[in-house]
Amino acid sequence: MKQFLSNIIAWQKAYAQDLIPCADGSYADPGIGCVEAPGGLVSSEVSVVELVLKIASVLMTIVAAAAVIMLIVAGIMYALSAGDEEKMQKAKRIILWSVIGLIVALIAHFIAQGVIGLAG
Repeated sequence: MKQFLSNIIAWQKAYAQDLIPCADGSYADPGIGCVEAPGGLVSSEVSVVELVLKIASVLMTIVAAAAVIMLIVAGIMYALSAGDEEKMQKAKRIILWSVIGLIVALIAHFIAQGVIGLAG
């Protein structure tokens, strides 16, 4: 992800070298010149791609934390089952579904990054 963002930043810097500085601190295309944009149309904050990547990163962190917590809980349940077959099977199912959920979340995260990379 760092490489992807650094490529975007490098492209923006290369493009910015062709721009002319304006009085308000922004840059404009030499063919158009500096024009004042109506308020709310131009934002120097986060782009849509960066926003989507940040949201995906936060969601992935939450999913990973939940999976780790469930793995720990299931491990404790398994250790405390005291040979009870039903409790051991329940703990094994929780471990299995926690791992499957983590794998699905990772795959979804990488697919989202790939789609964003193709669209960007």
